[in-house]
Amino acid sequence: MISIPLLVPFSSGEGLGKRAYNLAVSDRSASSSLSITSISDNRLEFAGGQIPRFEKFEITFQVQNAVAQNFQLPYDPDPPEGIDSTYPKHQGISVDALFLQPGETDWNKAYRQPAFYYQYFDDQIKPGWDGRKREWVYPTGKFAWKVRFSPHLTGIWQYRLTAQDAAGSAQISPRAFTVIASQENGFLKVSPADPRYFAFDSGKPFHALGIQGASAFEDPLLANERNYQRYGQNGINLIRLWISSLYGTAWSEWLGGRNIYDGYLPRAGTEAFHDPLHRQDILTMRIDYGTGGDAGWYDACRFQFWDDPEAVKPHTNYRMRVEYWGENIKGPRQARYPDFGLVGKIDKAWNANCYEPGTGTPVTSYGGNTSDWGFIEGTWSSGDNNFVPRIYIGLENVSEGKAFIRSVSLREDLGNGQYGPEVLREPSFEYELYYPEESAYALDKIVYLAEEYGVYLKLVLMEKNDMMYLKLDDDGTFVLNGEKDNADGFYGLGRGMNKTRWLQQAWWRYVQARWGYSPHIHSWELINEGDPGLKKHYELADELGKVMHCTVFGIDVSQGDGQKCSYDHPNSHLVTTSFWHSFPAAQFWKNPRYPNVDYADIHAYISTSKIGISNAELDKMQWDSAYYHIGHSLLLGELQIGKPIMRGEAGLDSVNRQEEQPGLALDRYGVWLHNFLWSSLDPGVLIEIYWWGENRERQPGPDGQKGLYEIYRYFANFIGNIPLNNGHYRQAGALLSDPDLRYVGQKDTLNNRAHLWVYNIDHTWKNVVDGVTGLSTSLSGNLILDGFAPNIILRVEWHVFTTYGTPVIKYSSTKTDHSGRITLALPIDPQITDVGIKIGDYSAQK
Repeated sequence: MISIPLLVPFSSGEGLGKRAYNLAVSDRSASSSLSITSISDNRLEFAGGQIPRFEKFEITFQVQNAVAQNFQLPYDPDPPEGIDSTYPKHQGISVDALFLQPGETDWNKAYRQPAFYYQYFDDQIKPGWDGRKREWVYPTGKFAWKVRFSPHLTGIWQYRLTAQDAAGSAQISPRAFTVIASQENGFLKVSPADPRYFAFDSGKPFHALGIQGASAFEDPLLANERNYQRYGQNGINLIRLWISSLYGTAWSEWLGGRNIYDGYLPRAGTEAFHDPLHRQDILTMRIDYGTGGDAGWYDACRFQFWDDPEAVKPHTNYRMRVEYWGENIKGPRQARYPDFGLVGKIDKAWNANCYEPGTGTPVTSYGGNTSDWGFIEGTWSSGDNNFVPRIYIGLENVSEGKAFIRSVSLREDLGNGQYGPEVLREPSFEYELYYPEESAYALDKIVYLAEEYGVYLKLVLMEKNDMMYLKLDDDGTFVLNGEKDNADGFYGLGRGMNKTRWLQQAWWRYVQARWGYSPHIHSWELINEGDPGLKKHYELADELGKVMHCTVFGIDVSQGDGQKCSYDHPNSHLVTTSFWHSFPAAQFWKNPRYPNVDYADIHAYISTSKIGISNAELDKMQWDSAYYHIGHSLLLGELQIGKPIMRGEAGLDSVNRQEEQPGLALDRYGVWLHNFLWSSLDPGVLIEIYWWGENRERQPGPDGQKGLYEIYRYFANFIGNIPLNNGHYRQAGALLSDPDLRYVGQKDTLNNRAHLWVYNIDHTWKNVVDGVTGLSTSLSGNLILDGFAPNIILRVEWHVFTTYGTPVIKYSSTKTDHSGRITLALPIDPQITDVGIKIGDYSAQK
């Protein structure tokens, strides 16, 4: 684990100091000039300057006189091999806050929350060159430290700020703030009464209705605000979102001109370079033109690909500068063009072959071979642009050669040799040593939108095939000179500490510091789809749990298997991972060797569900979405792993092809989605997150509007007041008199309640799309249910669906007989296809 020194606390009898909202004072230790100054907080955002319970308390401050050079990495007095304290970019600092809850006087019992370094941006909406309005996010050059914390108890809290780097430490005297009651439900946990479910700190159940999210970093204000508002309005409350592009080389901003993918990740073009002059190995982006042309592993042209350009000021001059090391650069390849070498270009046109002479608009000078790090640079005038069109870096008109790019920079030319802040989001190719500030700022706003609209985020933290880790050997050195990549580099030493694990834990610390305050973080997902047979993957997932539950808060937990973190930090979140196939229940999910993983996750499309499910069943699943859910849910529920199970990726594809069923586009009323959602009332409790979004977004729904979102709302309205996590719900055990009908549901006989979905098995999306005739898809007969108290009146709420999928809600009552049984006559109408039924009193949540 990363060593984060715990500073010696003041005695418990020390005073609280000044109670002020903006304190421009500093505290420093006797052994160091390090100081914490300009302290302020966000209390004035709330009525009376009091923080509502489970709301964000944010402290902003400066740390002065630090010797640390990299404020995004923590300080470690005893780092592993490969973290070199003489290299400025490895010289970190640990800044934390300690929060002492009301009534407590022992600072050793304070809750620790790490701080993070924050960059300020000017944020506006401006048109791009294509006329499309975009979010214009421009760096101001201003920075500060921040701590974010959501208190879980009312009363008077105290806090301290601490900082430590290689030169010493500092901490401030205690300060106080008041927390008052609120309507917030708090953070999500596994329900203590029924581990199949999630619940809030308040005890209220979390009825998860999930979908895959779009990129967190593409137009976060414009597109995402519309999306999250729509999610919240329709009951969609769980979004799986990948933030693995924020740290590392996976989904880098820079793409190769040939757009080659290794698996599902674009080839990063990353290579470690040995600097013989300074005896240093660093990560670079390699540009390469071989004797056979642009045909080798590395591209001869790389450029910014994703549709999220950086902001610039119109009619302003910018200096573009590329730091590189050139080797064996020869040319010109085409004699009629005298210029050749490494060059930087900016152009609106698509020039993936920017290595060809005459393509694009060169901005920098042309660079040749070097014996040390060299620079090419030039001036670009932004003209009418509010955004950088696209930057290209290529070996133009060379017959052969290679360049190792250390950084690409674009900064406003202020005159007299002065330059503004860095505009580019990913200027350095030492990816392991920084977190892009603008991308982090974009995720801030996603979290704010989730908070505003009642949505919860399942964040995927890393990519297992990130080239950054494959270029790291287990001993902390880089893979060099054509050596074979460390294929297992992502997992490091298993449970042990090396540079790889240290960097991962530093990233996890940053994640908790910046976003861990929010109750609307559902969970941290280690990676997308690890190897289900790899023990090191099990170990790393468990280590993530240890760090996010204990270590990041300054609490030690022993290395090795079976070492559970039992610390209860108020801002701690759930932890999980995912696998690319199968469900290793005995090996991992219910294995006591891995106790710090909170809930299970399975990815199971129809095409990837061939373990434990027959071909005949799979064939039926592709045409029947209810059968697809129920079959997996009951199978997994029978394993009784003692924790919630989520299908982080679900999808109606074909038995032998992972591509969404094309016929779904013809399902005008979303029968596939309706049946998929309502079937989740089964007792297996498989929480679903559907993968594809095209049919959900584009098809007109039952309300005639574009999109099928109201289908989620109908289901959310039904399930919203059912206290499923109270520990009393079991299989309903109902009987249906019509053999063409099926049901899913549960009952709570202690509280005389039940809920069921009854449907005609012939009402599948496939039958509807194909217009199959001669089938009766209506309801008939009776539903019989027992286990209730005898001779009592029970309220019945009916959600009746017709062919068009819009519910009619009706109410009735029924009386149990002397044995506690009820018999309900199902509604009979040729247009009625299914019905949701709630039985009993739901006015009390217990």
